[in-house]
Amino acid sequence: MANFIQKTLEENEKVIFQGRLHWSFNFRYTVWGTILFLAGIGGCIAISVMAEEGDNNSLKYIGCLIAALIGFCLIGFGYFIRSKTEFAITDTRFIQKDGIFNIKMTEIPLFKVETVNFYQTMLDRFINTGSIELVGSGGTNHRVDYVQRPFEVRNIITTQMKSTKGVEEKINQGKTNQEETNLEKTN
Repeated sequence: MANFIQKTLEENEKVIFQGRLHWSFNFRYTVWGTILFLAGIGGCIAISVMAEEGDNNSLKYIGCLIAALIGFCLIGFGYFIRSKTEFAITDTRFIQKDGIFNIKMTEIPLFKVETVNFYQTMLDRFINTGSIELVGSGGTNHRVDYVQRPFEVRNIITTQMKSTKGVEEKINQGKTNQEETNLEKTN
């Protein structure tokens, strides 16, 4: 992530926080993958133990090995997807990158964010995960689920929003003052 995020940074932009999805994201992949893997291996062992002389169990073995292989791939898939979905908060924007081959990048300027919503179930509290939703001007929103330390991430975003909006207001105030000066000169 660091290389990709670093490539997308604007001049003088600094990364304040980098995050990735919580381990609970791939929990379902791990559980189902482990069940399939153990069922496949257990099936192969059971077929070997219960096999009688002259039985043709090759299709049963193949089926069990396929189940074990699918289970193994499912576990790897969960970890792979988790490692390729990452986000960063810079001093001016929120950036999320999904994917490795087909990359989807979401960028939200912090001065356009009006509200940061925070969602956390009771189970999420125990494992320190949750969801963050950024609601922007115009009603657009972007939700990130399975965020590690979501309350900390929310606080970082709101702190950066306030400092970014302060700078934006000063810039706009400077433009307004300049426009008023220009109007006075023309009159």
